[in-house]
Amino acid sequence: MKYLYLFGGIALVSVIGAVALGRVTRVWLVFWLGVLATILAVIGFFLNKSDSVDDTFAEQLAVFIPPLISFSIVIGWWVGYAILRFITRR
Repeated sequence: MKYLYLFGGIALVSVIGAVALGRVTRVWLVFWLGVLATILAVIGFFLNKSDSVDDTFAEQLAVFIPPLISFSIVIGWWVGYAILRFITRR
């Protein structure tokens, strides 16, 4: 249950961040940051191996940021983007 709370809390912070950034800047910036974060989360997921030696910096970063955190940020960001599109469409 604690992981569900962690997921929800991180996603909520990401939603707030996406909406706030979209209100200050343009909506397209939120979109492209979401695309970049999605690509990085998928790459990090596949680089998060269970071997004991992390050869590259990308593998060390993938181990440092677990998939629960990276994908909760991505999901929250896209929910924030959808809310932002709904708010800005008048």
